[in-house]
Amino acid sequence: QHVSFFSRSTSHAALIYPWETYASFRALEFNTLISLVSALDFTLHVGYPTSEQVVPGCPVYVERIARAKHGSDTGSYDRNGEFGEVDFGRIWDFDNEKKDGLYFSEIVNMWIANRNMFDVAGFLFQVFLWGSFWLLAADGERILRKEDVRRLYDGSIFYEIEERRRKGERLPWWRGGAS
Repeated sequence: QHVSFFSRSTSHAALIYPWETYASFRALEFNTLISLVSALDFTLHVGYPTSEQVVPGCPVYVERIARAKHGSDTGSYDRNGEFGEVDFGRIWDFDNEKKDGLYFSEIVNMWIANRNMFDVAGFLFQVFLWGSFWLLAADGERILRKEDVRRLYDGSIFYEIEERRRKGERLPWWRGGAS
């Protein structure tokens, strides 16, 4: 559900191509470099496991997105792609001050705690996902709020942020913004 934002076409909504991922990151106002790297990273990590081909092409197949579940993650989605409230709740064990959010340092502690032995690709993808989401959605106190993370999992926050960008709210340059 949360990946549907990245499919920018109505004619092939079940597929996400790298240029759509790039356009989606640009719509969120990430700069060109971050958008390009994100498009490549997302396609490499998610496109291959969702493909039916021995030598996969470049799109991500949305209907098989559960196949892209990677190690070293939070466990909030199970192997069937179902959201788990209990596992989502475990994320907040890293909220040391019980502020219903995470500082970047607490996210780093979560990455370390969730990493699986010899799972370099899954760990790095987790760093990419949570790092880019913190850059995108952390508030003025530099806290990633629990409700925003919940909306990440259902995908609604991406549409909201895109609308805010259209209305003139900008992502600061130090967070990878275009300006």
